[in-house]
Amino acid sequence: MRVLFMITRDWLNPAASGGDIAPSENARYLALKGHSVTMLVSSFPGASWEETVDGVRIVRLGPVLSLSLVTFIHYVRHCRGRYDVIVEEGFGGSRIPRFAPLYVKEPIITEWHQVHHALFASQYPRILTPALDLLERLTAYLHRNALVRAGTSEWQEAFVGLGFKRENVFVLPVSIRESWLSKDVSEPAAGRVSEPRVVWLGKFRRYKCPDHVVMAMKKVVTQMPQARLILVGRHDDRRYERKLQRLVTELGLEENVEFRFNVSEEEKKSILRGSRALVLPSPVEGFGIVVLEANACGIPVVASTGVPEGAVQHEYNGLRYPFGDIDALSWSIIRLLKDDELHLRLSANGLEFSEQFAWSRIGMQFEEIVKGTMAVGSVQA
Repeated sequence: MRVLFMITRDWLNPAASGGDIAPSENARYLALKGHSVTMLVSSFPGASWEETVDGVRIVRLGPVLSLSLVTFIHYVRHCRGRYDVIVEEGFGGSRIPRFAPLYVKEPIITEWHQVHHALFASQYPRILTPALDLLERLTAYLHRNALVRAGTSEWQEAFVGLGFKRENVFVLPVSIRESWLSKDVSEPAAGRVSEPRVVWLGKFRRYKCPDHVVMAMKKVVTQMPQARLILVGRHDDRRYERKLQRLVTELGLEENVEFRFNVSEEEKKSILRGSRALVLPSPVEGFGIVVLEANACGIPVVASTGVPEGAVQHEYNGLRYPFGDIDALSWSIIRLLKDDELHLRLSANGLEFSEQFAWSRIGMQFEEIVKGTMAVGSVQA
């Protein structure tokens, strides 16, 4: 098969997020299986315009803001008629959607991470929310005849409400590399971490709400003065980062909160394995690859109701609380820090849960979907 991916960032891009990593991992799996795979993505400082990595041909077309237009031009000049299936990010990391169904004739599989209303409301000025909601619905309408990937059954239902045809929406979760699932005897045993340490992972963006965790820590430290929060992530909004640092100071938490930027994968894994809980407080998540990374390290997750239950199940692989309820978030963290029996049970369940999402297993499912899409497209042609 010849498969063309149109996504925002490849996995080598330092700014890549979960929405970029999931399709990138599927592209790498297809290449491993001998298929011809090309990715059209944005560039980043120091990157080659074109290179082949893990069998995937990566073509970097320039800045994110111009990606929609440049993708259209490059496709028309160099790609039309040369691929069997197009995998396109319909709405997500690109500032401007590509609107691929307007010019792509090959069968399309659309990556749609979540319904974005809650993200818009948290990240942007309120006056822009109606226009952004309209743009998302318009983009969904243009993709009504394409196959659409949903990360969980909850998003499958939500996407139908957004305007997609029910029969076109399929569920395929994100994946995690087998290296995360292997047990390292040199690290603390799952469920045995005694240090009262909590971690947040992500890009430092407003809608990710790490400030909620900082505020929750004020009550946590009244119960457990030695409790620590590590905020681990990549720079994205320096103004917001300064606001977070001021909040830490205002709450008198300088000794309890630490910022860690641009850590390596090994450092991230080490931080997780030395923590009692990961907190995911955002108002909306497509799935949250960090959930699998934490669970694979035996770390339960405290998740807001913005995280789908398909990712975090209450009292199974984590604890859930109402989004924005700082008091409930505080007590959920305290429970996991104090209750060893609860922590051990959720830790064991998390290890079992994460194994369902092994890279090879999800990649095989995606390969079958691409083959089926190509077959249907061939018949229609």
